[in-house]
Amino acid sequence: MKIIVLHGDNVLVSYNRLQKFIDVAQSRGWKVQRADVSQNLGEVIVSDTLFQEKRLVIVEDCRLIVKSVLKLLKSKKEELDITLIIYHQGTLTKNFLKSLPQIDKVEEFKLPKLIWSFLESFYPGNSRTIIQVLHKIIEKDPVEFVFSLLSKQLRDLYWIKVEPRSLYYPSWRIGKLKRQASKYSENQLANLISEFAEIDIKSKTSQGQLIDLLDFIIATKLE
Repeated sequence: MKIIVLHGDNVLVSYNRLQKFIDVAQSRGWKVQRADVSQNLGEVIVSDTLFQEKRLVIVEDCRLIVKSVLKLLKSKKEELDITLIIYHQGTLTKNFLKSLPQIDKVEEFKLPKLIWSFLESFYPGNSRTIIQVLHKIIEKDPVEFVFSLLSKQLRDLYWIKVEPRSLYYPSWRIGKLKRQASKYSENQLANLISEFAEIDIKSKTSQGQLIDLLDFIIATKLE
C-alpha cells in the first residue's frame, strides 16, 4: 500500500493536485474509489483484493480514519496493492500525521502570505485596508476563490466563539483565530455569515458582481 497525504489551506491548488492523481489513475485503468461517511473505510480498503485490481482510494474526511482503520493500515501496509490518498482542505496536525503508518509522500499546499494577512485582517474597523488588499489579491487570484476562503474564515471565527474544543486545527491556528474572533461579537459573526450567504446567491443569479457585493459588505459592516 502506498499512502499519500495532500493537505493545506490552498484548496484551489490542492484540489487540482488531487484531480491530477485521479486522472493518471484512470488513464492507467485503475479503479478509483471515494470513501465517505456512509461506508466502512476498513471494508473499502480491503475490498476487491481477490481480483488483484489496481485501485486508488481517496479519503476526504479524516474522521473516517479511526483506531480500527489505523490498525488495519499498519497491518496491511505491505500486503495491499493500492494507493491511498488522504485529502484534507486545511492543515493537518503533526499528531495526526504521526499516527499514520509510514507515509510515502506528504504534500502541503500553503496560501501565499498576502492572502493569510488579508484573512487575518478581516475584522471591524479595518475596512479601508481590507478593500485595498482584496483588490491587490484578485489581480492574480479569482475573487470566487478569495470569497470561499473568507467564508471559511468567518465560519471558523464563529466556531471558535461557540465551540472551540471541537475545532480540529493546530494550536497556533487556534490561537490566531481566538485573537481575531475577540474583535467580534457572536451576533456580528452570525450576521456576516448570513450576509455572505446572500451575496453568494446574488452573484450566482446575476443580481450583482461578486467583487462589488463584497466591497459593499466590507465598507458597511466593517467600517
